[in-house]
Amino acid sequence: MYSILHVETSNFYRTLIEKICSDIGAEYSFAKNLDDSLNVLKSRKIDLIITAIELEDSTGEDLILKINDSPYKNIPVVVITGTDSDEYRTRMFSLGIVDYISKKSGNDEIRSAILAYMREDNVFQKMAELKIAVCDDSKMDRYIMERIFTMAGISNVEYYESGDELLASDKEYDIYLIDMVLKDMIGNYVIMKLREKGSEAVIIAISGVAHYKTISNTLNIGANDYIAKPFNNELLLSRIKTNAKNYILLNEVKQLAITDVLTSLYNRRHTMERLEDEIEKSKRYENPLSVMMIDVDHFKRINDEFGHLSGDVVLKKIAESITKTLRDFDIVGRFGGEEFLVVLPNTSIDDAFSAAERIRKNVESLKLSKKDITVSVSIGVCQWSGDELKNLLSEADRLLYSAKTNGRNRTER
Repeated sequence: MYSILHVETSNFYRTLIEKICSDIGAEYSFAKNLDDSLNVLKSRKIDLIITAIELEDSTGEDLILKINDSPYKNIPVVVITGTDSDEYRTRMFSLGIVDYISKKSGNDEIRSAILAYMREDNVFQKMAELKIAVCDDSKMDRYIMERIFTMAGISNVEYYESGDELLASDKEYDIYLIDMVLKDMIGNYVIMKLREKGSEAVIIAISGVAHYKTISNTLNIGANDYIAKPFNNELLLSRIKTNAKNYILLNEVKQLAITDVLTSLYNRRHTMERLEDEIEKSKRYENPLSVMMIDVDHFKRINDEFGHLSGDVVLKKIAESITKTLRDFDIVGRFGGEEFLVVLPNTSIDDAFSAAERIRKNVESLKLSKKDITVSVSIGVCQWSGDELKNLLSEADRLLYSAKTNGRNRTER
């Protein structure tokens, strides 16, 4: 849980910040003076410090100076104060605070600021899961970067001494940090090769060269950012974090664009795109390819008798059951309404039929919260025979209709 230390003498603002933390799901700790604040920092993990200027035995400025010279110096500090002069605001920012909020501000502004830092912390946690590659022929620079990442709690990093070594690895990373002057090749060549491979990763160029022509050319060939050596540790991390945030958000948007909101399966458009890709692979490698068309039996009756919310629960449970029954590389999508399309790469009709029967039996045995609801599915299964895609789907649909007319809760091939 995100944890906030609030240093304040006013009971009114203590109650206000504590209420905001409770509302947004943050853990709240309180201190009135410098010593109590340091004791809290020693006793538990704190993600954000909010301090007033006037404290019980000192000032907020004293607290910030003390924190800056302690193991807690990387914790962001926000000042909330009634002092609103430009001179004092500048002084506080020069000490390294991340925000300065007037006590005249409304609750919503304070709440929004805290939520923004919580979101930043969430990005940093996701960043720790990203795969990072550092390519630098300087042993000292690699050591410095390793220390920076280790101190930040980021361990999923691999280090390369040369561009050839990185390109030959065939590993894919989310973030690349590439020195521009390598012994075996220039960094721009490495960047171009990564982009030619189709990499959409974040690429950050690092160099002691700071000429604007060099920087603009590096950005034009595919780098996302350019950091000059020697770099400040905190600034380097901040730049990496900013690029990682954009990368994470872009991937989340891409995922939303291909996902069915209700079931979290692929949506119809993306499922069809994946099916087209698999047909091309099947043509190229002459591997079998099968599909299933799955429909929930008597779904309208479930909606009519138990309501649409219960119908939504049924669809989600069935989607989960289908996914758990199949292999990781099988493709499952919501085709429309209560219908699902499953694409089975490298699968014969016999194996596809067996998989369909497992799905049917698992769905039939589902336990739902409303005991009166019983569910089953009908399935049409066929193997691609080299015909057009629309004919493959028509055949799967015809077999599904046959399963329906022959009594439901059955599989036809």
